[in-house]
Amino acid sequence: MRKNIKRAGRTVISSVLILGLVLCNSSFVEAKKVSKNEFVYVTAGADGTVQKITVADWLKNSGKNSTDVKDASDLADIKNVKGDETFTQKGDNLTWNTDGKDIYYQGKTDKDLPVSVSIKYYMDGTEISPEELAGRTGHLKMVVTYTNNSKKTTKIDGKNTEIYSPFVMVTGMILSTDNFSNITVDNGKVISDGSRNVVVGLGMPGLKESLDLTS
Repeated sequence: MRKNIKRAGRTVISSVLILGLVLCNSSFVEAKKVSKNEFVYVTAGADGTVQKITVADWLKNSGKNSTDVKDASDLADIKNVKGDETFTQKGDNLTWNTDGKDIYYQGKTDKDLPVSVSIKYYMDGTEISPEELAGRTGHLKMVVTYTNNSKKTTKIDGKNTEIYSPFVMVTGMILSTDNFSNITVDNGKVISDGSRNVVVGLGMPGLKESLDLTS
């Protein structure tokens, strides 16, 4: 996906991007009617380089159980973020004392993301670092590249074939009409309310390779 931003009056790019993934969690939770929702928040540099990954978990309906709730997690620095309920830990196994409440906790991980993102910037056709963009005027192009890191090998028609996990990736930004004009985007949409432009682009990394498409 490429974003082309032309004749920018003034270019201001945030040095930090927040990339979010909502994942279906498969961790084991032992308690009647207790479900587990998990959100992965990635703090990244302006070039897409991962700086920190924070995982937030919600043990939904855990407060309705009269006994402790058993959970599984390999996160580091686990802490309760919405209460004083405590837990005990043995390896990856957690036991929460719910005290009649749902549990909301978060921790950190250094595992690789299923999809990585890289962002390159070009000013008037020349690649430029994001730190050099502030205050510049000209034709700005941003190239956002997704790389699918989640795949497996399976047999199709007797042949070993690599199949990527299906992900739909969305990149969005809000650009003031005072600083940006003539905005176009490949594989996306530009919406304006007169004072702001909302730019949304999407991609499905690995789909072309999984389906053996030529274009």
